[in-house]
Amino acid sequence: MKRTFIIFLTYLTSFTVHAQWNDGLTAVPAQKGFAVGIYGDADYASTCLTNSFAFNILQGNYITNSMKKQVSSQLQKFNRADAELNYGMYGVWYDDTLSRKRVCNFFFALRHKSFINTVFSPDIFNLAFYGNAMYAGKSAVLMPFSLNMVSYQQAEIGLVCTNFNGKAEFGIGVSFLAAHQLLTIDERKAMLYTDSSGQDLQFSSDAQSYRSDTSGNAAYTNGYGASLDLYFKAPYKIGKRNGTISVSATDLGFIYWNKKSIFYNKDTSYNYDGVTINNISDLQNVSLNGTSKDSLQNRFLPFKQKSFFYTLPSTLSVNSNTDFGKYHLELGYNYIFNANMVGYVYAQGDKYLNNGWMTALQIGYGGYSTLNMSFMVQRQLKNDMYRIVLNHIPGLIVPTYFGGAGLYLEYLHTFGK
Repeated sequence: MKRTFIIFLTYLTSFTVHAQWNDGLTAVPAQKGFAVGIYGDADYASTCLTNSFAFNILQGNYITNSMKKQVSSQLQKFNRADAELNYGMYGVWYDDTLSRKRVCNFFFALRHKSFINTVFSPDIFNLAFYGNAMYAGKSAVLMPFSLNMVSYQQAEIGLVCTNFNGKAEFGIGVSFLAAHQLLTIDERKAMLYTDSSGQDLQFSSDAQSYRSDTSGNAAYTNGYGASLDLYFKAPYKIGKRNGTISVSATDLGFIYWNKKSIFYNKDTSYNYDGVTINNISDLQNVSLNGTSKDSLQNRFLPFKQKSFFYTLPSTLSVNSNTDFGKYHLELGYNYIFNANMVGYVYAQGDKYLNNGWMTALQIGYGGYSTLNMSFMVQRQLKNDMYRIVLNHIPGLIVPTYFGGAGLYLEYLHTFGK
């Protein structure tokens, strides 16, 4: 089981996905023009798996008792972890007039998205790294356990009306998806009982799993799908302060996985009472209660190949931005459906400096971590914009206590100004 946990952490640093209504798509420039942007986002977060613990696992280093105890001390009923990798490019035609009253930005985007996230019980971690001796005479509760891993490519076209119904903005994007890899596991019931004398183990499980084609015949595309993105922003005024509130929903869609995909669904129990050795001089006679590997596979891990639809993790974002001159105050909420996440709330202060510089500090709570802090630096030149965001700063400063690290980079070049 420890090996399985290590494999999970290895995947955890390799996969990801995020909301995509960035400033480049929704900007209102003074003149018509065309812009091209590129970006990349890598992020890891966990409520309990510290950066120090995860790094040493991935490096194959010795895991000290203090590392394990630090993780164990932070375990709760629901423990979460997530990793994402998201990159791509986009192009925007600014200020293309559809009518005299409505002005629109037309855009296209090509993106790669991949991520893995999980929620797991404290007993899963303890069983993996301490063994089952501590559970002698009692049961280890191996639920909840849910794992989602998916990667796909996205081609999107859309528009943003920047003067819709009086200074409001409305955006819509439609995407075609080419799917690569999927693995989902949902453990609805799982218990492991260890006899107090150590004579036998009793395991019960009710699990469901979906997996994309593993034959290698479709090395890159194992399914196809479509998704929809929506965006709305409206102005408001509090006293003499102007502001805006925006709501967006991204990745509202599905993927259809091909008929060679694997589906597993089983509600079962198993009792293990040791290995029988009939003749110590002839190990070919060794049997596991008279059952072979194939019979165990067919009895307890039966699967079948079939096509199926998979609902994408979709993101809901709500944000308010109040103008205080050179300072802006942002308050927001993010939630990803179908992704083992809790809601993330944050407050962010933006500071606009001279020569096109801008900095921002965000403090939030929730998501896949506990306390989060992010710092952004942006430089706006005549035709170029550079942005860098450092995420999960507590995990970088105190890696032995917090779990999380993230980096976002973006570059935008505008033609025609």
